Amino acid sequence: MGVGFELVNYTKRERILFMHIPASKKHELAGNPAASAITTWYLLENPGDEISFISDTYDDWPFRGGSRDDLSQYLEVTGQVVDQLMVAGILKDYGKTHIDPDEPDHVYTRDLRNAWMIDSS
Repeated sequence: MGVGFELVNYTKRERILFMHIPASKKHELAGNPAASAITTWYLLENPGDEISFISDTYDDWPFRGGSRDDLSQYLEVTGQVVDQLMVAGILKDYGKTHIDPDEPDHVYTRDLRNAWMIDSS
């Protein structure tokens, strides 16, 4: 299966779960243009914050306080960051793919693409 990750901002009590993005594992996060853009943008917009990837498998907690038990109380901001990237002209949304017919509003993958790669080809 592989180890999945989320990006956690301990300073602001936020997290990016990469919800509806086809990426959660190490290679996917680095190789998927949307996931890479989300991570880079978030890091650049939050300089000085304590931010780290946290795995869903290991007992890793790199921050000076708190614990993984607190994560359910952190604000999930994936959608907000994607919206910022679309406004900035970095990502384009081409709709939903892999839609679960039983839960189409909750279980789906977004087809997000790097606008610069699309526009330059």
